[in-house]
Amino acid sequence: MLVAMIMPLVACGSDDDDATDGDLVKKAVGVWMCTQSTDKTAKVSYDGLMVGKEVRINANGTYSTTSSSFGHTGTYTIKGNQITAKNSTGDTFVVTVSISGDRMTWNGTSSTGVTFRYVFTRETGDDTDSVSLPSII
Repeated sequence: MLVAMIMPLVACGSDDDDATDGDLVKKAVGVWMCTQSTDKTAKVSYDGLMVGKEVRINANGTYSTTSSSFGHTGTYTIKGNQITAKNSTGDTFVVTVSISGDRMTWNGTSSTGVTFRYVFTRETGDDTDSVSLPSII
């Protein structure tokens, strides 16, 4: 049930505080595998719900994921290192993203009140501007 409440967070991030939105997109575009996850509600904390799920981040502002709890597809906007994502069912997520090498970390909150921290490892990069990303979360 909690998984269904957790919607896609497509986030891209940068370790550089002066990075532009375009820099974040360049770093984040591609396919990422979740290797660590913690989701928290007001009363319960869950570890590992997203582990093994893929997220595909596309340069055109869309994402997709293998996790049904994130709606499988959605759109995102970026401001600095913060991403606001909206999945296909209308749930929104605000995520602060950092990327270092092939590791991406998301710290965020969903419109359903769930907070989360996810760590991803890059599976593939993108060498075009129109890469699709597997639905996230």
